Amino acid sequence: MKALSTQQEIEQLKRRLEVLQEGAENELRQKLKEARKVVTDLEMQLSEITGRPSATMIQASDRKRWPAITDEQLEVMVLFLLQKEGQEGMNAKTIAERLKQNPVRIRGWIKTHPSVLKRVGAGPWTRFFVP
Repeated sequence: MKALSTQQEIEQLKRRLEVLQEGAENELRQKLKEARKVVTDLEMQLSEITGRPSATMIQASDRKRWPAITDEQLEVMVLFLLQKEGQEGMNAKTIAERLKQNPVRIRGWIKTHPSVLKRVGAGPWTRFFVP
C-alpha cells in the first residue's frame, strides 16, 4: 500500500467532511419538508373543525393588489364617495377602504391636491369633506 503524504490525507479528509456536511444538510432539509407537511395537515384538520381558514391559508392569500387608476379617476371616486356617505366626514384610511385602494395612495393624492377636499382636524382625527 502506498503511503499518503500529510497534504493528501488533509485533502481526503476535507472532501470526506464536505460529503458528510452535504448529507447532513440534505437529511435536515428532508426532515423539514416532512415537518411542514405534518403542520399543513394539522392546520387543514383544525380548519375543517373550526370552519375558519388556518394561519397559513390567510398568510398565503393576504397579498392584495389595488386596481390602478389615474389621479382624475381617483378624484371623481373620492368626491362621489364623500357626497354619498361622507356627511360627517371621513379620514383617508376609511376613504381608501371604501374605494378598495391603498391608504398611502389616498394620502399622497390628498397631499398633492389639497384644494379638492375640505380638511378638518389634524393627525389621525383628520376628516375630509366635499367643499
